[in-house]
Amino acid sequence: MEIRLAHMEITSGVNGPGRRLTLWVQGCPRRCSGCFNPAMIPPDGGEAVPVEVLAARALDLGSWDGITLSGGEPFAQAAGLAELLDLVGERRGAPGGVVAFTGCTVEELRRGSPGQAALLERVDLVVDGPFRADLPTDRPLRGSGNQRLVALTPRGADLARRVEAQPHRSFLVSISPDGQVILSGFPPAGLALALAARLGGAAGG
Repeated sequence: MEIRLAHMEITSGVNGPGRRLTLWVQGCPRRCSGCFNPAMIPPDGGEAVPVEVLAARALDLGSWDGITLSGGEPFAQAAGLAELLDLVGERRGAPGGVVAFTGCTVEELRRGSPGQAALLERVDLVVDGPFRADLPTDRPLRGSGNQRLVALTPRGADLARRVEAQPHRSFLVSISPDGQVILSGFPPAGLALALAARLGGAAGG
């Protein structure tokens, strides 16, 4: 099985508590107006990576506490991501838990495919709901005011408490070895566009 991957790196604090292995998958059927990651909407972008190869890459990145799934829409590739979490968990585990962002609601996912059910079983905390540009928010880990933190496990409840204790949203700017600018987390409105204008292209996350 393959996962269509847009980007993967270790982030700290901006995509969930602690030092996290963060994966941005490629492809999203929801196409929310004002999406922060429009380059990750087309399903044929990024690269197709076999799950076992991606697991090896994740383990080679170094130490991390937990895993965050973003995109794109992770639950559009739910079966592959569930397999990935199993492989990585067998080899290292994720003491910091698994966080997943989704444009769906948890209620929709619970009525969804077997793959979506399998991924939900492996996630501790879901940030759910479509992005709505007309509902701005300053709440940590959310892009718009309709989005929720939904704890699916006791560890997820602890993660949610740690997120809510943060005083504000945060973001991280990094530059890959090939010169790509990666903007992850929740930056002020317009920052991604400003970076793209100054640096000739920026990726969000």
